[in-house]
Amino acid sequence: MRQDDARQQGLLLWLSTTIDPHSGLPVSLQLQSALERAIERGTLRPGDALPTIRTLAAHLRLAPNTVSKAYAALQRNGYTENRAGAGTTVISLPQTATPGQAGALGELRTLLLELLRAGVSPADLHATLEEVLHGDRLSENAQ
Repeated sequence: MRQDDARQQGLLLWLSTTIDPHSGLPVSLQLQSALERAIERGTLRPGDALPTIRTLAAHLRLAPNTVSKAYAALQRNGYTENRAGAGTTVISLPQTATPGQAGALGELRTLLLELLRAGVSPADLHATLEEVLHGDRLSENAQ
């Protein structure tokens, strides 16, 4: 087995243990988030090819459209490029984040998904974020 094949098999196995169709979160969002984390942590590097939509859909027992939505979001967010006939390839971290920021944002994303799975409402998460952001603005103005 080639090293690329082994890496792709490892990715498929990891994704199959990460995606939970019964979590209440859209599977396409879970898949997008998992792949973003893999890119942010360096598990997937620029130039790495993602599994084809059909391969990933079959392995995870998902509709191809679900995988397609996740891949489209990855491209919109600047993680990948999709080329007809060439597949989906990791290009880099989004230019808006440094590697340290990307890692921290990945950890925040993971925590937010865990909170949603635990039953915390999106409205409560949003209110908490606003509270934190508002509190930071207050402390900046006080200095």
